[in-house]
Amino acid sequence: MNYMKQVIINIDWMDHNFGAAPQNQDIACVATAKTLEAVEDEIVEALQFHIEGMRSHGESIPEEFLGDWEPHFVLTTRAQLRYSDDFITFKALSKVTGINEQQLSHYANGRKIPRPATRKRIADGIRAISQRLLLIF
Repeated sequence: MNYMKQVIINIDWMDHNFGAAPQNQDIACVATAKTLEAVEDEIVEALQFHIEGMRSHGESIPEEFLGDWEPHFVLTTRAQLRYSDDFITFKALSKVTGINEQQLSHYANGRKIPRPATRKRIADGIRAISQRLLLIF
């Protein structure tokens, strides 16, 4: 049976761009872009190019990149907040999560790093708001 391996790609928000890199640091490849969609496309293209170059130079390629693979994108809390700030306000997210707006702003700007339980509350809050919006149509 031939199945696609999932390659974890971490995405963060850096200054004014999204940045992406594979979790496996044996592949030194990064991409940046203004939008989440663009950085996802850019990192996949960069990885394909990089792996092809490694192959042509006879370099060792990490196992997850051998054969068919597909990206699995994992966003940091900062990236989640920056991505969703076009359509979810901190006020709305604060109401759903119980985390005050100033604290959410600190997380979005990288001044503070949320604990795992807080990261889960934020992600769950974004999902809850999204689910509520789906009920409108």
